[in-house]
Amino acid sequence: MKQVNSWLSNADKAIQQHIIEKPGKINSLYKGYVSSLGAMIIQNGLSAALAINMKSDDKLRNKMVESIAFILKSSGKITYSSNGNYTGQTLLNESCTADKDNDIRKLRLLKNDVLDAATALKLMMRTYEFVEIKNENHG
Repeated sequence: MKQVNSWLSNADKAIQQHIIEKPGKINSLYKGYVSSLGAMIIQNGLSAALAINMKSDDKLRNKMVESIAFILKSSGKITYSSNGNYTGQTLLNESCTADKDNDIRKLRLLKNDVLDAATALKLMMRTYEFVEIKNENHG
């Protein structure tokens, strides 16, 4: 929990950059997406959960993963990136590489970091007002 608490300011920055659609307001759909991510990771594995959310046509799911990648990058947990720009796609690629290489230790650490980042995101989102925002394709 100590790690989660130290990531709250980065989670707030991620919300400001990736999630807020109206000043001080967050689409209420994010509550469900962030809440279900942990269960999705536990049931399907990290790579599958990230792929489902990144490859979805729903732009809100993409933004959620981008926010998690932002938190990890800003917190200094993840430094790898071929072009210096760490995105949700980079996070997915790193997870798939660890899966492919059967690097259990790296995959476990990455999974725990993603879950902690999602928890920080969820906690920080509670400080904003949730509203129903009707957008085509959610974004």
